[in-house]
Amino acid sequence: MRLKNKKVLVYGLGDSGRAVVKILREHLAYVSFYDDNPQYLEYVGFERNPYDKDFDLVIISPGVKCLGNPLLESFLQRKIPVISELDFAFSLSKGTIIAITGTNGKTTVSMLTNKILKEAGYQTFLCGNIGLPFSAICEKTKKESVIVCEVSNFQLETSKIFAPHIACILNIKPDHLDRHGTFDEYVKTKAKIAQNLKRRDVLILNLDDQVARSLNLHKKEQFFTKKVLKKGVFVSNGQIYVNKNRIIGIDKIPLKGEKNLENVLASVAICSHFKVSNEDFQKAIESFSLASHRMEIVGRISGVTYVDDSKATNVSSVIACVEAFKDERIVLLMGGKSKNIDYNEFFSLDFDIKEVVCFGEDGPNIQKCATEHNYNCAIFKKFDDATLYAINQAKSGDFVLLSPACSSFDEFSSYAERGDRFKTIVLGSAK
Repeated sequence: MRLKNKKVLVYGLGDSGRAVVKILREHLAYVSFYDDNPQYLEYVGFERNPYDKDFDLVIISPGVKCLGNPLLESFLQRKIPVISELDFAFSLSKGTIIAITGTNGKTTVSMLTNKILKEAGYQTFLCGNIGLPFSAICEKTKKESVIVCEVSNFQLETSKIFAPHIACILNIKPDHLDRHGTFDEYVKTKAKIAQNLKRRDVLILNLDDQVARSLNLHKKEQFFTKKVLKKGVFVSNGQIYVNKNRIIGIDKIPLKGEKNLENVLASVAICSHFKVSNEDFQKAIESFSLASHRMEIVGRISGVTYVDDSKATNVSSVIACVEAFKDERIVLLMGGKSKNIDYNEFFSLDFDIKEVVCFGEDGPNIQKCATEHNYNCAIFKKFDDATLYAINQAKSGDFVLLSPACSSFDEFSSYAERGDRFKTIVLGSAK
């Protein structure tokens, strides 16, 4: 991609946008940027009148909402080329690209895949939605590099040319309907991960997920499942197999829950396309730990176990968390900013929960749904008050789970800030 002397606008100044700006400047492009957040208005390079200016190229960051966006419509009407940050980074990268998407489990699968391949001696880059933007590492890659890219629906929404060599769809559940409008549109966005696969490329699908297994996107498909298969990645007699090759016993997996078993199966399926020995698989899987705020044990205080699952920002994530601890007495913290999700999917499963403690903007809707399903509920406007109540209600032997089902943006800047606040309150109660 020739960038020198091109007039380029970067729309969105999050981590991805800043990484793009850096590359453009290094390539001697004329760079300006725009963001819907007025906090950037006084930054040098902020484009105050993007509607009135012509550009050779516009690059969109993942955080920019596209549906009904008048500025994007203006660019398209003026026939200004618009590409995603994902496409931009792809055009400047080398090596083998693994792209992992899904409603839940993306980060876990990306991290474990990266760990397995490193154990096998590959030079890997872990990037995308997980932390480092693809644009931050793309020009460091070489022909022998393996890029493990966690890809969100936000990144795929405006993607046109992104073409991984291995694409994996873990699952598709209702989420981000506030951004995409309908579940069908959300599914279409996720499916774009396979839109440019070539004949020799591979699409890996979760046979245990109803939507993922129904997708007919590529001729060369590989499935993983917790059931027995003749061919693929599966579980039989407590062992994970790739076709007829036994990889590891599920009793050796340190992660709790059925969903995490699916995550391990997905990583095994991806890495089965590389030269990875059984010993490499076993070492990586047995020593693997989850990222923060994903079913993370905060501690055990006065006999009560506290679990930070702040990353659970949709109903299916909460189901996975509660399922993992279903044999325990649970006090469940749920709430935050609404994503237009139906909570009936969770409460209709009739889990044995001691009390549901609701909080935040969508707390009343959660309480209403939980009460209709005969759950014992308490409700608080503020997160801190809800957490302190849960701590005071919990008795020795109970598990207090923060698994919100909502985004954090009513009170916090991110799920990580919310999880850190939970830890601070919990650990402070022990003093």
